[in-house]
Amino acid sequence: MTRAVDRLRTGSSGRLPAPRSDEPVVVTDESVAAKRTRPAKPTDPVVTVPAPKESVDATLTAEPAPPAEAPRQPVKRFDSPGAAVMFVCRNYSLPILLGVSILIYSVWNKTGPTFNTAANWRLIGSNQAVTGVLTLGILIALTSGNFDLSIGNIAGLSSVMSAASFSHWHFPLVAGIAFGIAVGAAVGGMNGFLTTTLRVDPFIITLGTASIILGFMDWYTHGQSIINGVPNSLVTFGRTNFLSIPKLVWVLALVALAIYYLLEHTPFGRSLHAIGSNRAAAKLVGIRVERNITLAFMLTGAFAGIAGVMLLSDTGSGNPTIGPTFTLAALAAAFLGAVSFKVGRLNVPGTIVAIFFLAVNITGLTYAGVQNWITEVFTGATLILAVALVAVLSKERKAKRPTASPSSAEQTRNPA
Repeated sequence: MTRAVDRLRTGSSGRLPAPRSDEPVVVTDESVAAKRTRPAKPTDPVVTVPAPKESVDATLTAEPAPPAEAPRQPVKRFDSPGAAVMFVCRNYSLPILLGVSILIYSVWNKTGPTFNTAANWRLIGSNQAVTGVLTLGILIALTSGNFDLSIGNIAGLSSVMSAASFSHWHFPLVAGIAFGIAVGAAVGGMNGFLTTTLRVDPFIITLGTASIILGFMDWYTHGQSIINGVPNSLVTFGRTNFLSIPKLVWVLALVALAIYYLLEHTPFGRSLHAIGSNRAAAKLVGIRVERNITLAFMLTGAFAGIAGVMLLSDTGSGNPTIGPTFTLAALAAAFLGAVSFKVGRLNVPGTIVAIFFLAVNITGLTYAGVQNWITEVFTGATLILAVALVAVLSKERKAKRPTASPSSAEQTRNPA
């Protein structure tokens, strides 16, 4: 009975009938393997070897080999000698002007015999050491996009309070120096705290601080300099040389190296640059803007305190009226330094050159016998011109900066 049913199903050929068109055709791995293998004899075992999946995937996902790179051609930085000259004049104009100024005052018969002497250069270096430290200190606040108009007054306050610590409270040498620096850092920290907490323009905050400092010093000293009790070792340090260079100039060099490293090679310095460039964007990427700004003001005040102690060492007295005269020169040198080296950006090498550019020209004009008001006009005009040039060069620098495409920005936000 079973054989009869099988014959009815398979027919005379012994094969299964083809499926009808309305029935689905199911193809399985076993059917494919059976079709590829030879028909097995009844005595032979049937062995099915599936293709390895890894080899198939490797074949499907294999990428073509990258084309061979063509040999790199040397990149020409300048298309012509004229372009090279323009590059040098644009990026190193201030050192060139400094050299020209030195040459003019050296050969001018009114200034040459006095100007081009070793004693005069030591005097210039010693006088500009205090201004240099103040200027380098204010770079920290300016880099974060904030003005500090009280740095000269802070230096004067540190000088007076350091002298008072020696004269009135009989502090030892190191403690008196540390006290003067701490006073500057405290006032700077207060400026930063008020600026970030009250969200008031630092121009207004620091201007008010400068006025308060003037009133306090006038009340405390009664308008008189503090002379007695200043250690002789401190005064001797400010008036002697090391390797024929004033010791105060060596202090300036150390401060310059420290601030250069701080602004260019530390995360804190890079954060200040980001804040000064775009405060809102810096906050979005996770930079603690308020804390960094407060710390920047505190460091600016601390370096102003160092300048105040250097001023005490140079003059030998705590003078309550001399500090405010440094503010304008420090700001002028800071902005003038941004027109050289890193054009449109505040930088330490350009600031050092700017300090001595102003000093050389003011000293040369003084030796030439000009009236005192001319040097003041020269400093003020230099400040206006420097700020204008920095504003123009900063816009050009931002315009030349390449903008990232959306895809690259997305990759930056979501790195692989």
